[in-house]
Amino acid sequence: MFKKYKKIIITLLFVLSSISSYAFRLDNIIFNQRIDGPDGGYRESYIVNDSLEKVRYKISVLPGNEKDGSKYVQVYPRVITVEPKSKGVVKIYAKAPSSIEKGEYHFKLQFKPIVIPTLAKAKDGKITGTANIQISPIIDMKGYAGEIDFKNVIKFEDIKVENNLNGKGIIVTGKLSNDSFAGIDFGAEAYGFNDFFYGAAYIGNVEKETKNKFIKLSFSQIKKPSDLKKIIFYRTPSNKREIIKEITINQ
Repeated sequence: MFKKYKKIIITLLFVLSSISSYAFRLDNIIFNQRIDGPDGGYRESYIVNDSLEKVRYKISVLPGNEKDGSKYVQVYPRVITVEPKSKGVVKIYAKAPSSIEKGEYHFKLQFKPIVIPTLAKAKDGKITGTANIQISPIIDMKGYAGEIDFKNVIKFEDIKVENNLNGKGIIVTGKLSNDSFAGIDFGAEAYGFNDFFYGAAYIGNVEKETKNKFIKLSFSQIKKPSDLKKIIFYRTPSNKREIIKEITINQ
């Protein structure tokens, strides 16, 4: 029994050591764009290499588990090399015909490591080639087809603005609904008198047909609740900011 658990522990330590040594991270790895518009959908994501070694990945588009949209998706580059302590840009394109049925379409991105041999000097002075095992993540992603006016389908209700009892600033809570057939990701910006900008808070992905999801926003730069005059919800399709709803705070 001990030998069995010892083998499991050693395996886990080996895997964790490999993951830690490569410090692989994916930032902004979402899509949520319309794929059947005149220009299709576009998003930039990032591979972050926090390690001290160069890494290289082959990126592939795989079919989604649900309504498959992978045949409409392309990524560039197909093979990416990221230098130590830097990041690489992954460009995701999607273009579907205008006749496509409206709804959400799913696909996956696979990041398969390509081993880059490195030279290591042994105690006896000999130079040998070495290579480490790396993780190969597969990320589920989605886009949508069909016209949606998010200004009309996003609702933020039962709003409360209170002092942050656990820190400085204020806390805004409320119930968020998305009455559309597609999920989106967005954030919120806080404004005071004369449209003074206090800062932004990231909300993240809100799935399709979401009803009354509890949302908590923290704005540390606002001294008291009465200073908050409006909240703007925004999304970033094609890596550009787009306002989807403006809410006046009446206190």
